[in-house]
Amino acid sequence: MERAYSQDLRERVIASAEAGLPARHAAARFGVGIATAIVWVRRARETGERKARRQG
Repeated sequence: MERAYSQDLRERVIASAEAGLPARHAAARFGVGIATAIVWVRRARETGERKARRQG
C-alpha cells in the first residue's frame, strides 16, 4: 500500500490553487496526480477540510 502524501505537500498544493494557479498546474508543479490535486482543492474550497482522511 502506498503511503499518504505529507500534510505539507497538501497545504502547498491548496495554497497555490487559492493563489490563482489552476489545480492541474499545481499538480504538475508539485508532482501529484491531477485528480488528487483537484479533490484536495475542491474539498478545501467547499468544506474547508485540509487534512487527510483516514485510510483503510
